[in-house]
Amino acid sequence: MIITIVLMILLDVMHPPAVATSLSFALRAGNENNLVLFGLAVDITALLVGLERFALWLLVYLSPK
Repeated sequence: MIITIVLMILLDVMHPPAVATSLSFALRAGNENNLVLFGLAVDITALLVGLERFALWLLVYLSPK
């Protein structure tokens, strides 16, 4: 957790609460392969971060100057 906090400060990023929820589902015990579920959760999170950054870039690019 300390590494995560330091990286968030150094990279100037925020930790969305939804990530913790999705990763907790990915790490649950069950018949499914936890590594696959974890990878899927990380991929979806990365996709959402990319989508947010693109939307913010688009807003700045299209805003009147």
